[in-house]
Amino acid sequence: MLNLIGVGLYNGDISVRAVDAAAASDFVFADAYTSFMDSNRIAYLSATLHKKIEVLSRQDMEEESAKLIDLSRKSDVSILFGGDPLIATTHKILFSQAKKAGVDIRIFHSSSVFSAAIGESGLDFYRFGGVCTIPRWYDNYKPVSFYETIARNLRNELHSLVLLDYDQKSNSSISIGEAMHVLDMAEAHYRQGVVNKNKYIFIISDISMESQKVIFTTLEKAATLDFKPNVSTIIIPAKMSDIENEVAGLFKEQ
Repeated sequence: MLNLIGVGLYNGDISVRAVDAAAASDFVFADAYTSFMDSNRIAYLSATLHKKIEVLSRQDMEEESAKLIDLSRKSDVSILFGGDPLIATTHKILFSQAKKAGVDIRIFHSSSVFSAAIGESGLDFYRFGGVCTIPRWYDNYKPVSFYETIARNLRNELHSLVLLDYDQKSNSSISIGEAMHVLDMAEAHYRQGVVNKNKYIFIISDISMESQKVIFTTLEKAATLDFKPNVSTIIIPAKMSDIENEVAGLFKEQ
């Protein structure tokens, strides 16, 4: 048996049903590759489940996934994922491989940044287009193709949910300032007018945590914000309805 368990966005989000399944498992693993899962969260989950939790690397989840599947044939195995399972491509591949191998699978859903961020913003869920990610830049790696998704969404009058690249080593996403810089560089490359200093965006940081912030501000002001969240997401809205504008105003940075 293979249990794919979403543990939500913060401590306590895991369901009672999922706790029971994981606690009864022979082996419990945590995926720290595709989602925010730091040592404090692992410790909390271990204490909640009364189980030792082994942290899985990218290699464990991808190149050596056959070992997890083989173990699931013989034993009850639970893998804990931050957010909701089956959203990341890595999870889908593991699910598909296990299904083809004849392994029994149970899915335990939980809260996800996709639904939570949209809900917190007050924007209409049905008016969102494609999702993209602003990547962390390195000396020889500076992609800007995410801009095409944002531009296409705006042309179709759709909002854009923009994830910020997550770094497992630092247990944080790229900073808001870094994201704003990459957006500026992408605009300089494409020159389609998507990014300008007066464009309003939502910044949603540390969602579901005590340190959560929801800010509606301009790109110019966003670049100067001085706080260091663990994980942030931004939303670039298209033209908003009256009710969307009303809710956005509640989060406007003065």
